[in-house]
Amino acid sequence: MKRKKDYRSKGEKFFLEYLPTEVFDSLKPKERENYKKYRDNHRYMFNGNQQIKKLENEISKLKDKIKSKKIQINGDDNNSGWKQKMMIGYEGVQQLSKDYKFNLSIGFRYRKSKILKNEENYESGKIGTKKDLRNQTTFKGETLKSNPSLYLRITRTKDVFKNLYVGKEEDVRLSIGRIYEEDWSKESVEDVKDEIRVIYSTYVRYHVFHSNWGDFFNKKHTLSDVEYWSTEIGDKRWDW
Repeated sequence: MKRKKDYRSKGEKFFLEYLPTEVFDSLKPKERENYKKYRDNHRYMFNGNQQIKKLENEISKLKDKIKSKKIQINGDDNNSGWKQKMMIGYEGVQQLSKDYKFNLSIGFRYRKSKILKNEENYESGKIGTKKDLRNQTTFKGETLKSNPSLYLRITRTKDVFKNLYVGKEEDVRLSIGRIYEEDWSKESVEDVKDEIRVIYSTYVRYHVFHSNWGDFFNKKHTLSDVEYWSTEIGDKRWDW
């Protein structure tokens, strides 16, 4: 015996019983359209609510997992957490890394060529009054160009730091290119600064470890020194 058609959403709010075929066939076009719109969207609502219940159940389980993981990290009244155990180890080894804490600030300085010339005796060579021509845009018919140079400051504390002249932008780009065996002529200025910061960071840690800050600050550490060390040590520099 054929059973009456049933719906999963039966019992839900706004549910209407199944219309017999004879009744459905007698509906006017607009009534059929409304009936279909009702039935489809009532089903969508039912399915959507079922999905929400499933998601809420998953969220509840995730909250329990999060709570359990927080206890593992922070501990509770009965057990030490990972954080407490980590701090015990940290207290024993923090001095090892203290000597290698420092900050690197880096930037370009853009200065026009400084020309202090004796205007009176430029040609004659006689002694005369010097004139500062730094504000000039041309000299002897040629345009004075800006020469961007890179400078770096290594800071240990507020009062303990060292300023280093790295080099002119073009030289810095060529040096990075030789270290990485890549073309750095078209990289952005920010990328150049970031890469020099990385290169010098490894260089500083290595040399402080093998000597001390006093000795390190007493040396110049030119760009050629850093490039030579970087190429000689190779990929091992990333250990630092």
